[in-house]
Amino acid sequence: MLNAIAFVILGCAIILGAFSVVTVRNVMHAAYWLLEVAVAVAGLYYFMSAEYIAIMQLLIYVGAVGMLVIFTVMITQRSQVDNERPGVFSLFAFIASGLLFAAIAYGVIKSPSLVASAPQAPMSLLTFGQQLFSTNGWVLAFEIASLLLTVALVAAVWWTKDRDN
Repeated sequence: MLNAIAFVILGCAIILGAFSVVTVRNVMHAAYWLLEVAVAVAGLYYFMSAEYIAIMQLLIYVGAVGMLVIFTVMITQRSQVDNERPGVFSLFAFIASGLLFAAIAYGVIKSPSLVASAPQAPMSLLTFGQQLFSTNGWVLAFEIASLLLTVALVAAVWWTKDRDN
């Protein structure tokens, strides 16, 4: 019962945070809402008995990516005007996001794999490491993410360089 209540509360926090990220006008506040979403997702992982993934979510997304986003926003702000986003409503984006939500909801409702199954035996650390760093494992996704973060940091530095020189 506690897991169901936590799921509902954290799910609502994720939806509210994600909605706030795209609707708040202050860019720095949007970055803080993004951190809130990442923390709520970590809580969701914890209540799904995936403690290791919850800790990695906190360390990687809240600790590293979140701080990188805040650092990037702080570096790229040249004035208070840069801190505000225009309040532009896009009908196309609204319809496209509604269609995407409907497609995902349809897939979730019709998916037979969402039925609860018997818990599997926990994976050993050796097996996890072999799957993580094998060539057909997760190492490619990890390297792509690290490259993307490096490119974002370099782009932020380039964006803030003095254009008068």
